[in-house]
Amino acid sequence: MRRSPLALAGLAVLALSAAPAPAGAASPKLTVAPAELKAALHCHGALAGTKKQPIMLVTGTGASGEEAYAIGKGAFEAYGHPVCDVDFPNHTTADIQDSVQYLVYGIREEARRAGRRIAVIGISQGGLLPRVALTYWPDLRGKVTDVIAAAGTQHGTKAGSGCSAAKPCTPAGWQQRAGSKFLKALNAQADETPGRTAWTTVRSATDEVVQPQFGPHPTSSLKGATNIRIQSVCPGRKVTHIGTALDSVTFAAFKDALSHAGPAKVSRLPKDVCARPYADGLDEAGTTALITAAASLTSGRQGSEPRPTAEPRVRALFKRKVH
Repeated sequence: MRRSPLALAGLAVLALSAAPAPAGAASPKLTVAPAELKAALHCHGALAGTKKQPIMLVTGTGASGEEAYAIGKGAFEAYGHPVCDVDFPNHTTADIQDSVQYLVYGIREEARRAGRRIAVIGISQGGLLPRVALTYWPDLRGKVTDVIAAAGTQHGTKAGSGCSAAKPCTPAGWQQRAGSKFLKALNAQADETPGRTAWTTVRSATDEVVQPQFGPHPTSSLKGATNIRIQSVCPGRKVTHIGTALDSVTFAAFKDALSHAGPAKVSRLPKDVCARPYADGLDEAGTTALITAAASLTSGRQGSEPRPTAEPRVRALFKRKVH
């Protein structure tokens, strides 16, 4: 589903402070039309009265939420928890400052329907968006127990040939570059893992899209999180960017985080976690084919969606220090 990004003009700029925002702090008003937000949210499984913790699945750049759910459907059905997802504007290629509003609404609505806190799992930009949401909308921190970010673009990627006026990118492409103005503003915040939410990141050293994933400062890692490199658990395993979300290590970490207080711990992962490449419930051959097709689809959309010749300006809301 394709939607034009809506402006965030008119948001109030809160007082400056270097401290992380508490859950009780005021959150900015959403300016996207309520009908747009409502139409973008899709839920699978009964939420009302559920005894199993609901999950918010957050897709990456170039895909819709429903496409991401379709790829991982077998794993979520085997797990048995209700799942919601969000279709972000322009297949998640639009300005992140607009897309995040859809996630803010989705988290609030899923938690409201379920009457309990939820967990969030995201891939690529879908690992970054929950951090943006919980940083600038602090009321969400009381609604989310865990965030599991797979191959998240937390500090930008140096992979690829980059963006320029001669080679324009989608708004989200500009914003996820290493050194982008948007990420500089986000990473200037004092807390990379805001609130009492537990944070877990999972990354692959062989990720072809988001790099670097090794060395002293892996781009997908967060201060204050449990940071897991798949190859440290399963040596020699080759895992693609999209494949990181469906990997057996990622899903085992996800289940471990939800079943314990705090983030995932590698020491608690199943002893046979490396015996299979993907999460339980996923057919190996079929999932491999889906990952290959998804990679082609998402990269192709980078050329068909709007591509400005410069990064979108960073709005006042995202420049401020939150408290």
